[in-house]
Amino acid sequence: MLRLRRNVGLCIAIIGMSALGWVAFRRVRNLMMLGYVDSAIGRVRAIVAAEAEFAKTNPQVGYTCTLSQLPSDQTLVRLRRDGQDNGYAFAILGCGLKQPHSKYHITARPLHSGPPAFCSDESGILRLDEDGSVEKCIAYGVPL
Repeated sequence: MLRLRRNVGLCIAIIGMSALGWVAFRRVRNLMMLGYVDSAIGRVRAIVAAEAEFAKTNPQVGYTCTLSQLPSDQTLVRLRRDGQDNGYAFAILGCGLKQPHSKYHITARPLHSGPPAFCSDESGILRLDEDGSVEKCIAYGVPL
């Protein structure tokens, strides 16, 4: 009988610890995703500012269509490699063929399911789509 009580107590302790572990895991994951979201917002804003600077110094070209042509900035250094940083893929779209480029779209697509997508254009208004779709963000994203 004493042995059964110990086993039941041990099972309850294991279940309790497992539940606490799961809650802790979810909280840490959510905090990490929040950090990714904050980082994506900052990166999109930095790209918008870099685009404005590029267009100002290169009026014959207008806006650039590639991340690698943007002025060097600590915020953008890691994006120059592969366009990815902290769980998001960044891209510049919609420049068109005619120069000087007067339009563009910056997109931040989440690499994992769950976080929102972010986008902006030459207006500088940052938008988001809760479903993580850059296409929906560009079409009718909610302004931040």
